[in-house]
Amino acid sequence: MDPDHNGLKVHRPQARLSGTDYDAFWEFVEDEGGVSLGRERDYDWMHFQFARL
Repeated sequence: MDPDHNGLKVHRPQARLSGTDYDAFWEFVEDEGGVSLGRERDYDWMHFQFARL
């Protein structure tokens, strides 16, 4: 999702998906069992998975 602004080595706050505008999106993903590498490890913000790290 938007690799120009959320690439593998883009960290918060530069990663677009780390902004507060996306809090509701991440709450939905996490409520459904998803894990974000961005939110958990602060890298690769465009990838998330529905499995435990």
